[in-house]
Amino acid sequence: MTDEDLRISVRRLLARQLFGVLATRGEDGRPHLSIVSFVSVDDLGGIIFATSRSTRKYRYLRDRPEVSLFTDDRRDRMDDLMLVTGVEASGSARELAEPDRGAYKELYLAKYPELAEFADAPDTALVRIEVDRYDVVDHFQHLVVLETGRPAG
Repeated sequence: MTDEDLRISVRRLLARQLFGVLATRGEDGRPHLSIVSFVSVDDLGGIIFATSRSTRKYRYLRDRPEVSLFTDDRRDRMDDLMLVTGVEASGSARELAEPDRGAYKELYLAKYPELAEFADAPDTALVRIEVDRYDVVDHFQHLVVLETGRPAG
């Protein structure tokens, strides 16, 4: 598989999936997992999601911005085990401020129009993960790494 084939595969998977699991780190260093609705942007350079500023998730990513987001295309059937593809996006998260917030909110709401009220709420932060790499696993344990060109950390 060429690098461009891999990029196409990752783009497709991220576009099709509605939810991912965001991993942040708590005060004690323990992982904290949260389900988020997300949209991939800037040709795999970033991932956008919305969250309330009153959540642990927001507090954790604000204090320790290194995060990962995982999504996959499973259908919860054992006979699919060798067909499932999972993608972990790793990078650094930050809340978006204007003018970036408005443009990315439009992209987010194009995928999730039913979340407009939530996205517009005063306590809702729009967060961008600056992705530095994607780990792609398929055929149960075959791993391929796609670097975005952005330095890690």
